[in-house]
Amino acid sequence: MNDNKQKELQTAVEEYGRSDYLYRYLIIGVFFVLICIVYAISAFRIQSLYGGKDADADDGYTERYVTLSAVRGEIFDTNGKIIVSNEYIYSLIYDYSAMRKTYSEQNEDILAVLSLLEGTEFRAESQCPFKGVYPSITFDVDILKSSTVKARLARIIGELSLDESAPASEIAKAIAERYRMLDDSGEPKYTAEEMTELIRVRYEMDAIRFSAVEPYVFAEGIDMALVTAVRELDIRGVDLKVDYSRKYHYPGYASHILGRISRILAEDAEYYSSLGYPMTAKVGISGCELAFEEYLHGTDGEMKIVEDENGYIVSREVTKEPIAGKDVYLTIDIMLQIAAEDALADNIKRVNDKAAATAGDLDGEDCDAGAIVVQTAEGGAILAMGSYPTYDLATFNRDFAELVNDPRSVYTNRALMGQYRPGSTAKIGTSVAALAEPLYIDSVLFSSSSKINTKGIYTYYDDYQPECWVYTDYHTVHGSINLSKALSVSCNYFYYELGRIMGIDRINKYFKIFGMGQPTGIELAENVGVLGNAAYKQTLNIPISDRVWMPGDTLRTAIGVGYSEHTPLQISNYVSMIVNGGTRYAAHLLKEVRSFSGEVIFVRDPEVKAEVEITNSAYNAIIEGMQGSLTSSADLRSSFGDFPSEIGAGGKTGTAQTFSTASNNAVFVTFAPLKEPEIVVACVLERGAHGYNASWAARDVLNRYFGLVTEEDIIQ
Repeated sequence: MNDNKQKELQTAVEEYGRSDYLYRYLIIGVFFVLICIVYAISAFRIQSLYGGKDADADDGYTERYVTLSAVRGEIFDTNGKIIVSNEYIYSLIYDYSAMRKTYSEQNEDILAVLSLLEGTEFRAESQCPFKGVYPSITFDVDILKSSTVKARLARIIGELSLDESAPASEIAKAIAERYRMLDDSGEPKYTAEEMTELIRVRYEMDAIRFSAVEPYVFAEGIDMALVTAVRELDIRGVDLKVDYSRKYHYPGYASHILGRISRILAEDAEYYSSLGYPMTAKVGISGCELAFEEYLHGTDGEMKIVEDENGYIVSREVTKEPIAGKDVYLTIDIMLQIAAEDALADNIKRVNDKAAATAGDLDGEDCDAGAIVVQTAEGGAILAMGSYPTYDLATFNRDFAELVNDPRSVYTNRALMGQYRPGSTAKIGTSVAALAEPLYIDSVLFSSSSKINTKGIYTYYDDYQPECWVYTDYHTVHGSINLSKALSVSCNYFYYELGRIMGIDRINKYFKIFGMGQPTGIELAENVGVLGNAAYKQTLNIPISDRVWMPGDTLRTAIGVGYSEHTPLQISNYVSMIVNGGTRYAAHLLKEVRSFSGEVIFVRDPEVKAEVEITNSAYNAIIEGMQGSLTSSADLRSSFGDFPSEIGAGGKTGTAQTFSTASNNAVFVTFAPLKEPEIVVACVLERGAHGYNASWAARDVLNRYFGLVTEEDIIQ
């Protein structure tokens, strides 16, 4: 961890490690004091000019109402550590109801404001898709990657009665004509730079449908020097608004989970309007901010403003107090989250370094992405969930252009959206399916103690005879083994035999119960994965002759390298179900919701999604096999060899072919303690080469969970 991030985390732990409601009341008080200061400045100026003139008189006075934004609820971790709070800022806005009437007057006022902002860092982020200087205006292709920007541009082109293929220069000229920037002969009234700025601002106003209910934001986060300058300039319609932005107390962590807020997007306008939201509202657009919008978003208030015939404000009165949003407490443990994300990044680097030091290709030198999920064995709570590469919500806007062009799909939450073949981690589920109902091998009822004489090559079929990995690598065999041994040494031959006898329908019957190909219940957007079968294979973009389901497809499914694909969360959830004895819970991030004063108003109870009967003998055999898996190879002994025996752990590797000119994916799952499992960790490394390569991140997470690594160690 670099020094800057270490200092940021140290500050976060020291300053925001506990929930302090007295402090929060102080902050909300400061918020309203800031509003009062803004209004007091206006009131003082009006009092000086008008000497206390009666605002209730009807000689030219007008009333209008503005929205007072409610303070958004904050986000805490499971231990009450604040993760996301609010930071209060001044915004410089243009008020449609109070601005001067003619376009020419407005243009003068806009240019006056822009001259104040020149050279400052406060200009609001532009969504105008133009670049260049008038009249040589062209499209900015990077900004036009946004579907919202594209939709708004299409609407404005239509309003200007232009052809949909009109070049940017023609659109810019039409905007200039509409807003009186050209004289009667069609020549610009302003300099080229001023024309460019006016066109940009006018475009943005049209894009947001600038109106009495939709002010235009010139700048955000302005300082007191600029506040004073704005007041001294005294431009009609230009006003100050006290607003808030989100403050991230652990910058760079949990970004894929937390998500972002934004002004209401064009495609969501109708939905939020039906809920009574003003179009200026900030709403969640991804992650928990979106998933828990109904709790986090408060109820806006309203203020009456009285103006004289010259447009000067005489009085302001709060007619409806805003109500703060509710606070959301997640199941996430932020210190475990930090440990998990750091471990994932470190693990990928370890694979790269190891591959660079060895001869040959496709051994992990191309590993550059992955995901990790940490979940309770009982109840379905997500304790940590990381995706790599990641990004920093605090610098999202600044980094956008770089991140959106990153070929690794930085914004994708691979823990929920990535679909991967599970590799040999599927053998855990195949074991349960084989023991859940009667299965006969050579007319003998199969049980956890039954032995199969495994050979190097599975020769049941004439046209498909796959090899066990131990035969391919070492030209040897595992011999006569039972299920525990087969699981611990990951014997392919053993599971080919089970898969053939069960058939794909029975295998998929149980994997469906395990939640594969099904929603996990998580509150965020997720892929549901795929259960490979004959119907699915028919949908693939492969030659028709290859779409027939073959016996070999069933054998491959039994060992996790067939057509089935699952998300890391599904893998974690299914292993949790097995190690807890057979109950699958809905995965969830929400722990509880509290009012601003701290009263618990909602608690998320565990939700049972499915159950499967696992006998004691079957359970013990599977746990024994997963325990043995951690000691069956030198690579796993390297990562788990010194794990405390008094705690104990079990695990399973998975190496999943990518069927491309790339390293195989690495999959690893583990649980602990051995006797009464509390925690399950699933890690997937894209192109990680070998399943055991993903074991280091999982081990680091267990170290933190069981206190083998302290909080101080995490932030150093």
